[in-house]
Amino acid sequence: MPESNVKPIEDLVIHPDFDWKTVKELNVTVTVTPVDAQSTDKAHVIRIYNSPLLNTGALMATGVAKPNASYVVKLSVSAPVENLYVHETKPNGLVKVSKLPISSSTLSIAFDKRSDEDSFFTKSSFMTGHNALFTSPSIAIPTGYDQIVNNNNTLNTLGFNTGESSAYGNTYKSYLIPAGYTRTAAINFSNYRSHAIIYVQGTLNINAEINLNNSSIVVLSGGNVVCEGINTGSFTNTSSNPIPIVYLQNNATITSEKHISLNNSVITVNKGTLIVDGNNFDLDMNNGSKVYNEGTIRILNSKSELLITNSAQLFNSGLIESPDVEMSVNSTTLNDVTGVINIKQWYQTNGTVLTNHGEIVATTYFKTSGGGTVYNFCKILAELSDLTQITAFLEPGSYWSSQDFKTNNSSITMVGGSMFQTANVSDIFRMNLQSSSASFSLFKNTGNMPDLRWAQTTFSGNIEYVQTTLTEGTGTNGRGLYQASFVNGALLNKEQTKNIPGTTCNGSFGQIIPDDDDDDDDPDTPDPLYGVFFPSQTGWGTYAFEDQWPQKGDYDLNDLVTAFRVSFYSNSSNQIVELHFDYKITAVGATFNIAAAFQMDNVAASNVTSVSGSLLGGSTSPFPIDSRGTESGISTAVIPIFNNTKTVVSYSGFLNTERGSFTPTEEKRVVVKFTDPIPQSQLSMESFNFFIVVNQRGREVHLPGYAGTTKFDASLASGVTLHPSDNFKDAQGMMWGLMFPEYFNYPLERKAIINAYTHFAAWATSSGAQYPDWFMDKAGYRNENLIY
Repeated sequence: MPESNVKPIEDLVIHPDFDWKTVKELNVTVTVTPVDAQSTDKAHVIRIYNSPLLNTGALMATGVAKPNASYVVKLSVSAPVENLYVHETKPNGLVKVSKLPISSSTLSIAFDKRSDEDSFFTKSSFMTGHNALFTSPSIAIPTGYDQIVNNNNTLNTLGFNTGESSAYGNTYKSYLIPAGYTRTAAINFSNYRSHAIIYVQGTLNINAEINLNNSSIVVLSGGNVVCEGINTGSFTNTSSNPIPIVYLQNNATITSEKHISLNNSVITVNKGTLIVDGNNFDLDMNNGSKVYNEGTIRILNSKSELLITNSAQLFNSGLIESPDVEMSVNSTTLNDVTGVINIKQWYQTNGTVLTNHGEIVATTYFKTSGGGTVYNFCKILAELSDLTQITAFLEPGSYWSSQDFKTNNSSITMVGGSMFQTANVSDIFRMNLQSSSASFSLFKNTGNMPDLRWAQTTFSGNIEYVQTTLTEGTGTNGRGLYQASFVNGALLNKEQTKNIPGTTCNGSFGQIIPDDDDDDDDPDTPDPLYGVFFPSQTGWGTYAFEDQWPQKGDYDLNDLVTAFRVSFYSNSSNQIVELHFDYKITAVGATFNIAAAFQMDNVAASNVTSVSGSLLGGSTSPFPIDSRGTESGISTAVIPIFNNTKTVVSYSGFLNTERGSFTPTEEKRVVVKFTDPIPQSQLSMESFNFFIVVNQRGREVHLPGYAGTTKFDASLASGVTLHPSDNFKDAQGMMWGLMFPEYFNYPLERKAIINAYTHFAAWATSSGAQYPDWFMDKAGYRNENLIY
């Protein structure tokens, strides 16, 4: 393997054909079958995601497939991404999601005709056991153990004494209860030496508590532990290298007949089954402790509960079953996309945060007070939702359902496409239900609601409130009791008029069967549902450039750093009619004048109807424009973004490249409208040619692999040897700019990227084969002292 950190950067040996891409280009084809004999020409809405989260931060494309016309799209996907997730909404509103492994640059998937039941997404058939949002800590499994425990003799789990070491190379002294042996004698875990670990491959069945001090217990696959409680104490010997204190492999079990108390910032990882089976005994996470559950946690007694308090953190991608869950005092819970939490009662308060990407079912109530926060990305089901002093965010495609709803002094933000449904609103006061989205969300009530005239409550923005019992006038459920509370475009209706696209989370309960008479549509009008997005619908990529071309610079890659997003909006025929370039200048580490533009390599300037949002400061240098807004004098469409960074953001010296200095910058947008719709095969990120101009129009700097415009002046490189087939690589193959499929944390001023990012050299010298994720924020990947 190449070295992970080569110095200096001039010593890198770059293969001449290396393309420097942090993305891979894909051609994807999606085919569908009719739902019945009458549906051979009806539209199926297709959404393609780069993550099983299936939210706007992962949405890369959406378009139309018909049984007689496949959906074909070109995508640019982050190089480390291994799978796409293709979501189909059928004409009858039913949905299905399939995982599509990225096995080559040409991918295809066919949605066949299934029964209605098969069309719904189920966790058992999708991403079972996959952990999308977090990575649980690991623990070493020895190849040899320092002591085999195959008797009931007195045992103290002492670590290595000073000067001792393992004959098997174990960092911590390792004890093993082997498979086939059952130990019934208690073990003293009050270790006063260095850390020790006991591994249970057989059975440990004791009528005593397990009190862990400087000791871990690891239950291996097939192992079983039965005890009278677990307590965690002091762990001084692992403070600099935290390791799990309790760890269960797959097919491992711990059954505690009394309280489990996890204190002092300990880490617990469960991939097996963890059971608390005692009357009025809890699983108590406290004082900054973390539990990663990828298996099953069961708290069996009706008087017991799962307590998460005092900055404790729960990460769940498995199954949790408990009578009650109580969160308090700045604790957090992250329920992953495959996570299911089944309880009777949910209660959270005091600065707690719940982030739900999976499913939570509360058969008695879901209750909050005292400043709790909920982010719902998927599904919450409750008999009663009783929300006091809550701040809630309902994300696109999410679903919250309740038989009864009460709220007091709460703020709920419904992002477009989200849905809340209840069978009754029994109490409401000082609720601020709001949306700033362009698309509508749905709040549906099939029962009654109290008079809002004195409730100090507002429905604001693109929210449709549907009350099926609504009447006219001011009688029971009368419109006159509510209308004044609806402001800024919020709708009060008896029947639903706004479609909520079906998702894996909302079960298409808000889906109105679409009108598929596409002949009546204006083919040149973009549908807000359809488009291709890079890096995703709401994500940010980054361009990072050096400005010294054709000379080598300091390679801090911060002379211009721009966060960006490109949205290619299309009509119902999947042809592009409008392009949005959202951007934000995040750093300028240059004294030169830097301008920026993009060329659409396969689009003629004459096919551009209009350009809006360019910030040229009233100047024609370096970019003169014609009446359409494209650069004049070039037949290919070149879209100026800005003539000078200081026309976009005000700053002096350098911008956000030196420690202790920060200037906030604003998001901007350039909109390009096309005269004739453009096939997606002709306009994608592969032909989206972003570049900067330094001091004079002819001095363009492009990403490697892209050509200069017809105004590029190659003579400015006179006397400098460049790559024989690429003006934007030097003779050794080094580039002057990179594009990243996420927000990039760039180096400080004059700190070379090769030193700031540990694996940059290995990636570059292996032509991208090694560490394709080198730019990500992972342990051991970055030198934080060299990054802004």
